[in-house]
Amino acid sequence: MSSLSMASRNLRRRKARTILTVSGIVVGVALIMVLLALTEGTATQTNGLIREILPAQVTIVNATTPTGSGAGIRALFSSGYNLNQSTVAEIAGLGGVYAATGQLSSTAYLNGQTVLLAGIDPSSYPLATNGLSIQSGTSLSTAPSDQVVISDTLAGQLSISVGSRVTLGPNSTGGAPYTVVGTFSSSTTFLDRSVYIPLSNAQGIAGEQGKVSEVYVKVVPQENASTVAAEIQDKVAGVRVVTSTNIATAVSSLTGTLTTVFAVIGFVALLAGGFGVANTMIMSVAERTREIGTLKAIGARSSQVLKIFIGEAFLIGVVGGAAGVAIGAATSLLLSSLGGGAGAGGLGRGARLFSGVLAPAITPELVLLSLALGIGVGVVAGIYPAWRASRMDPAEALRHV
Repeated sequence: MSSLSMASRNLRRRKARTILTVSGIVVGVALIMVLLALTEGTATQTNGLIREILPAQVTIVNATTPTGSGAGIRALFSSGYNLNQSTVAEIAGLGGVYAATGQLSSTAYLNGQTVLLAGIDPSSYPLATNGLSIQSGTSLSTAPSDQVVISDTLAGQLSISVGSRVTLGPNSTGGAPYTVVGTFSSSTTFLDRSVYIPLSNAQGIAGEQGKVSEVYVKVVPQENASTVAAEIQDKVAGVRVVTSTNIATAVSSLTGTLTTVFAVIGFVALLAGGFGVANTMIMSVAERTREIGTLKAIGARSSQVLKIFIGEAFLIGVVGGAAGVAIGAATSLLLSSLGGGAGAGGLGRGARLFSGVLAPAITPELVLLSLALGIGVGVVAGIYPAWRASRMDPAEALRHV
């Protein structure tokens, strides 16, 4: 009989103790899996969100910071901190600027459903940004003005297709008719409920004539985006300049810190499970003194005894790691689902715009890392008990027979 077979048999003989020992590894591996999966998923979604919210190299917004209750929501959706549309032309005339375009962001109602409204200039928006990722139909044209482009997700939810006539307005009971000329793909669920219309129409719906929420800038290819951003900040009063590179760097740094913190928390839990394995195996060695003495008396070498106990620790790690990965993956998905539902329930109608932003990212690398940690901790925890068993004097052991 092989060492691994004997180890498996020994574990099955003490099922209750084995289950409790394995549970320590399961909890540690599952915790690591949950924390790292959610961290990785959040980083992925956040990077996509940055690309959606800041579609240009440089973004300019009003320097006024919203205060008071609901400031965060107002900063995203309110029209109280907009810029004069003339700022777009002022920025476009600066050196190093290839193209500039204004966008007005607000909320509106499409067929009675809350949507994130974006008013853009069809002639300059594609020049200053990467444009919309059109999936069907076309993007907005300069005429006529009753055109709307909506996300493909929203189109599916409302059973809308290219050519459909919809009602768009500032409230759920009124609005003007628009024709859907195209659908676009949003890389994040944050903007799945977005619609794009000409800038003048959006200004009329929001009651913000002559205003824009953001100015998007594309720099001349030979210029550095950070240099152009600094020049805009110096020469244009009352604005705050943001570059997508700076935000991505800050997000990456924050994500790295969170990953480290969560990994330490998970490893501490896994280490506690490892101590449980070591304690259980030390007790097992003491209880199986007769068995060890008998094995050595009939010719078993110290290395064979060592392999049996290391095999038990290995099997504990494998079972605990596999179960921990499965439970961690299921828990990550469940927490993400519950989190989205809780957010929607707590923020009201507008919360649907944010649903699904957080999602776990369960990658093969994460699965292998979690499984390897479970096995590694199990084996390391079993080294000392296995060494004690292999060093046991058979004559001393047989006194207990």
